[in-house]
Amino acid sequence: MSIFCVGQSAYDITIPLKEPLVENRKYRITGRHECGGGPAFNAACLCAMWGAPVQLISRIGEDPYGESLKSILRASGAKTDFLIRDPGMETPYSLIIAGKENGSRTLFNFPGIRGEVNYPVPPEQPKVILTDGHEERISLELMHAFPDAVSVIDAGTFRDCTYAVAKETDYLVCSEDFARQYTGKQADLSDWKLCEEIFGEVEQINRKRAVVTLGARGLLYREEDGTLCHLPAYQVRAVDSTGAGDIFHGAFAYGLYRGYSLKENLRLGSAAAALSVQKLGSQTSIPSRAETENYGSAD
Repeated sequence: MSIFCVGQSAYDITIPLKEPLVENRKYRITGRHECGGGPAFNAACLCAMWGAPVQLISRIGEDPYGESLKSILRASGAKTDFLIRDPGMETPYSLIIAGKENGSRTLFNFPGIRGEVNYPVPPEQPKVILTDGHEERISLELMHAFPDAVSVIDAGTFRDCTYAVAKETDYLVCSEDFARQYTGKQADLSDWKLCEEIFGEVEQINRKRAVVTLGARGLLYREEDGTLCHLPAYQVRAVDSTGAGDIFHGAFAYGLYRGYSLKENLRLGSAAAALSVQKLGSQTSIPSRAETENYGSAD
């Protein structure tokens, strides 16, 4: 059995800048960084690099960007047997401005025009299904076809499609943006009652397990005894935060595959994300499993 990573792939072109973007100004660019990207793509690469069998279920076009992404997948060890065939679709790509001073990123995504496709359920039984919500119908069909698989969603932004999938997952792992957009409330760690309210509303979506990530402020999760807990983030100097969430979720899916406890899994994902933001790019910033495990155990 393997991990199915379902959702978006993209080709990333990152431009590092030493200063914030200013309107009506010309910038002379002397360098850029190109690599694979997209939530499902990055997660699949991480799981494969860490030694887990993984299938990427995503739309990748038959064009130069698509061929580059397939080469990256093959090099990582991820399988592409069940890619979504969408003839004529242009491979999604992103232009990213990375702020070198604080690791911020401004992303312009060109998602490509997706067509209606008939996607047959793969014959292979997955152990874990990780979805980013971009392929709502296919994600739900896979979860229904393989009810014994553990399902987790990377919920970055609140959309109707993401919400529909999140309601049926075993683990809802969402960003603070998703939580704020859903509840209308901004998490503030100095106001624990407010955090309890936000988390309580989020976990009612799937009525199982939930996690709310807070970027550099760590994350919120609930212990087995029902206690809401805060796990601080590793403190690092960020160079580029692109893909950090994807890498966190990929590590989380890997931990589910290996049977780690929730807390072990959250520490693993946090360490992987912390290591990733110290490098430029998304897929190219994926740390090794050994590096991540050593980093986490050193805390």
